[in-house]
Amino acid sequence: MHNKRPTPFSLVLATGLAILALAGCDRQSETADDGNIETGAVTAQTGAVTAQTGAVTAQTGAFSAPGIGTGPHSGGDPHAMLSAESMAKVALQHLDEGRPSLAMETLDSAIQRYGNDADLRGIRGSLLLQRGELGAALADVDKAVALKPGDPLHLTNRAQIYRAFKRDEEALADLNKALEISPDLISARYNRGSLAYTRGDLETAMQDFEHCIALDPHMAPPYFNRAAVYDAMGERELAISDIERFIQIAPSEDWKKVAEEVLAEWGGQVDEPEAGAS
Repeated sequence: MHNKRPTPFSLVLATGLAILALAGCDRQSETADDGNIETGAVTAQTGAVTAQTGAVTAQTGAFSAPGIGTGPHSGGDPHAMLSAESMAKVALQHLDEGRPSLAMETLDSAIQRYGNDADLRGIRGSLLLQRGELGAALADVDKAVALKPGDPLHLTNRAQIYRAFKRDEEALADLNKALEISPDLISARYNRGSLAYTRGDLETAMQDFEHCIALDPHMAPPYFNRAAVYDAMGERELAISDIERFIQIAPSEDWKKVAEEVLAEWGGQVDEPEAGAS
């Protein structure tokens, strides 16, 4: 019987990790997400789960911007006196509270005044990617990379846009560069592992997913992806162990359902002990 392998989760964009970093958080190992998804993929942003076929999003807490509602918000444009950083925080709070349209309006307004702010461009580019506006997304993130060529988060986001365009060589180059700058950036390492898996480079994929798990053993998606790699290597029992771990810690019932279906299919295919064996 042909053993069907699970489609690995892939962070189609790294917005959640970028959002945490741009908001002044240092928790590179955490994700918060939402967005448009491929089959069996995970996307990153803040807020609600968007599940399509075999799809999942990761959510680990909310961003709260201090000072919102206490600044110069009297009459006219409530954001007229805010800095680029403060406007980014306002946009992120809108995202966190489920108001993506207001987030985009805030970003558009901010970029009209601060067009050369890399972080504003990077956040808007990620949101445009979620909306499927790939050309506009790439334009924004290209600008962000040009303004901050050493920022691994912008490189990681651009890699995901390249992947949406099927430009895998350019995606890999950006991910490699991001990891040269920040070897422990989970979004870059996780996405490079997913890309390596699709290219048949199982050794790199395994190394990257194991690195992610070592950095954050409570992050669920790397276990599912490592299971896919183990299975491709013929290590079904190790793959099952990772799927079981994924089910234990996955924060979404949709994620668990995907994994349980894989486990149920594998259940009758694992070698059973011979009768009478001790």
